[in-house]
Amino acid sequence: MLDVRHIVAYNRCLPVLLLVLAAALLPATARGAGQDARSLAAMLGSPDAAVRATGVSALHGCGQTVLPGLLAALDDSSAEVRRGAVIGLALQPAPGLALDGLLRALGDPDPTVRSLAAHTLARLDGLAAPDVARRLADPSNDVRVAAALCLSRMGPDAVPALARLLGRDDPPVQAKAAWLLGTMGPEALPAAPALIRALRTDDMRLVHVLAETLDLIGPDPALVFRQMTLLGSEGRNLPFSRLGAAAAPALVRLLARPGTPMGQMALYTLARMGDQAEPALRAALATGTEGQRAAAALLLTGIDPDLAHTLPEDLRRSLGGAIHLN
Repeated sequence: MLDVRHIVAYNRCLPVLLLVLAAALLPATARGAGQDARSLAAMLGSPDAAVRATGVSALHGCGQTVLPGLLAALDDSSAEVRRGAVIGLALQPAPGLALDGLLRALGDPDPTVRSLAAHTLARLDGLAAPDVARRLADPSNDVRVAAALCLSRMGPDAVPALARLLGRDDPPVQAKAAWLLGTMGPEALPAAPALIRALRTDDMRLVHVLAETLDLIGPDPALVFRQMTLLGSEGRNLPFSRLGAAAAPALVRLLARPGTPMGQMALYTLARMGDQAEPALRAALATGTEGQRAAAALLLTGIDPDLAHTLPEDLRRSLGGAIHLN
């Protein structure tokens, strides 16, 4: 029979006993929760539709509490479990809480996991766009492809992030961003100024991608003209009469696209520049493509008709009646 001394001693030991019991039980509980999440992920990733349906029902009963376990399951050795983990994260009430894990899944060795992660991130719209866009520069081609898929699914919500990428000095990344913007057509109009600024590049392959994208988007010609005259003048305090001189080399490169909207706009803008464009046009006569040389010759004779006598013989013959020799 316990007396008062036993009760006092027991009361003194009770907090210590509770701490010991908690230390023993908590790891087991955590392990159990993690194991439950893995089992749930395995069901969600099962090739059997009935098993997947059971997994979805179980997931709805768990709510947001299963999120940590699903994130841990993204590192499981089984591809089916990792697929199910992404599906489970996609079905969470707030999938944005799993952003870091889903971004990591874009680099998963399993293509299905990468695709599922891309589609899930696309549902987050603008929230995930900047982080996904940066993955276009990832060393892994699989990650780049998955990121491109994700951004294409986002549509207009990805435009600001892609426009920022155009400012990088990285032609492959700029080209990918431009191509994705081109697939959106007129919805990508807010990116038009950034696309035009990127035309300052010396990489002709990138120039063609940028110009083709602008042709597909179809910005207002007045906007294109204004942005073209500002090329190379950003941050410089120039009088309006001198705006455009620094843009001429970039515009001459566009003359390699005769008959296209951007090629025509470059021709028009260079003609409006007048003698400011002359140095770049003369350089094109010596080193440009056939289309660039012909356009440069026509523009030069517009600046000074007497220049027609100084044109190379092949250009005078090919232009025929387009120029007049006195």
